[in-house]
Amino acid sequence: MSELDAKKKQEIKRMVAILEQIDLPGILVLSRDANTLLIRQQEAEKQMEKAG
Repeated sequence: MSELDAKKKQEIKRMVAILEQIDLPGILVLSRDANTLLIRQQEAEKQMEKAG
């Protein structure tokens, strides 16, 4: 496992610990925001492929 993968797994564990402490509406808002960020990342990757 690369150092980046290890850091990613550690950050995921930290985020899960935070999510366990908040209520459902907060989790739903964060989930929506995460989905938005994922879509933007995918769109940016597509633009980079077209430009490259």
